[in-house]
Amino acid sequence: MNRFLKHWRLSGRCEAFHGQIISYADDFVILSRGHAEDALTWTKAVMTKLGLTLNETKTSVKNARLESFDFLGYTLGPRHFRNGGGGILARLRRRKACCGSRGRSANC
Repeated sequence: MNRFLKHWRLSGRCEAFHGQIISYADDFVILSRGHAEDALTWTKAVMTKLGLTLNETKTSVKNARLESFDFLGYTLGPRHFRNGGGGILARLRRRKACCGSRGRSANC
């Protein structure tokens, strides 16, 4: 995984895909502006060359301004203010993460 991240950085993919990669251990998210499909294709090719595989059930392309996604126990995605103001891209702790190990009820 470290070789993949180093190749991302040294090959200039950040600029090419107008994006960033966020990783923790063997999990990662690529945040890209308008080049998500290209980033996914490139990632699959590089992972194959390195002898690594992507988990197809966890791999998807989402528009973070319109859809939510889970990463490292958080749900990330659009949040809108109740007073009709603008929206922001935010993170919220998943219910499973905040309630599961503490034995609290579903109303936490």
